Amino acid sequence: FWLKASQAVSCSAPGMASRAKALWRALRKRLGYRSDEDEKHKTVSEQALIVRVIRGIDLKNMELCGKQDPYCVVSLGEVEARTAVVSKGGENPQWTEEGGTVEVGYDPAAELLHIRLFDSDKYAEDDFIGEVCIRTHVLVNEYLAKGQELQKQLQVYRRGTKPKGKLEVRLRKRGIVQDKPTQPSWKLLEATPVKIHKNEMTGAVHAIQEGDALAFFLTYHVGLHEISEIFQETWNEGKNGMHPETFQDNARGQVIRGALSGLHKSLYMDVYNGPSMFRTTSQFLCSASDFLNLIHGGVRDKRRRVYTYSLVDDGMFFSETGVALTKDNASKHAIHADGAMKVRYAGTFRVCKKKDGQAVLVIDNDSGTYKPKAEHQNLLSALLERNLFGLEVLTLNVVDEQPPHTLQWVGPNEKKSSEDAVYAGKWDWLAED
Repeated sequence: FWLKASQAVSCSAPGMASRAKALWRALRKRLGYRSDEDEKHKTVSEQALIVRVIRGIDLKNMELCGKQDPYCVVSLGEVEARTAVVSKGGENPQWTEEGGTVEVGYDPAAELLHIRLFDSDKYAEDDFIGEVCIRTHVLVNEYLAKGQELQKQLQVYRRGTKPKGKLEVRLRKRGIVQDKPTQPSWKLLEATPVKIHKNEMTGAVHAIQEGDALAFFLTYHVGLHEISEIFQETWNEGKNGMHPETFQDNARGQVIRGALSGLHKSLYMDVYNGPSMFRTTSQFLCSASDFLNLIHGGVRDKRRRVYTYSLVDDGMFFSETGVALTKDNASKHAIHADGAMKVRYAGTFRVCKKKDGQAVLVIDNDSGTYKPKAEHQNLLSALLERNLFGLEVLTLNVVDEQPPHTLQWVGPNEKKSSEDAVYAGKWDWLAED
């Protein structure tokens, strides 16, 4: 009967044949039959990541009154699976072994394993609670290298880089053969969150002053992991910089820092809806290439650019800088740092190209406001390489001479004497061919 029905539907209107075949395969699978095509894909289907969601800890409550009903959607590439709903689970839901266990087929090309949490609503769209993002290759090749399980509390993020709560999970693999494993302590399991803000009017003013093509003035917040763990008690204070009056503990200093904080909030303000609904976007960085793609290889409008940054415990805040007065003012280190009295580090960076074409992030301590110490640069390198492994980083001390071998690298025009300079800095690079 089912065979005749399938044949009858397959001969009907155009487009029905493929749907009928899919229905027929699904039915055979439900009844326990295997086709040649099933056998052909058996190896792929038997490779899976098994995710056991155990509990949420101090999650965002999406209900105005009462308790929320959380569930998780686990995705890897195009494959997706959903846990059971924990009715009235609230901010600290706990899943049963059966209800919290899902598996997703393994795709070696998928870099990130996403776990998104939602509040189930009967009469409205389910509310987004937060998300966890895991580097798949690190999980498979290092943490699960010998077939062991990993149980861990992972940071839940809302609105890109905003942490809120934890999610405890147990992870294991089935049928996946890893690449060459390395020490799991060397690479971070969790991906690095980043938030990008598009400032339209500010960008228009900068374009007019610099004679550039019209573009948004982009500000970036990269939520680097383990900043306080790596820097520990190391700080660089504004009172030791070129503008000590800004950091005085008096009414004048408070007014100045308040103004700087106001500018920070205007440039880094979250807007997810309304007329400027695309002003703020977020994503996760898995590797060096993700970071380079984020800033388009350090190139805009066919010219290599220079960026100012400030590193605080909440992350790395940065933007493009330039020779135009308005852009220079908008990219001040104290603005990136939200008027903070002290920072972990600050300076400028750019992406240069070596003779062999390899990209290098050249980052320095060129910040008169905070005057970061050169002896702390090894901490900065360790932080960046740990979060964005595969990224080649060169740190430079602004009071030292430029290393001779870097004079053959391609980079932005930072010559103070050049009318075509994108930034009046110190370093000298070759022009792009």
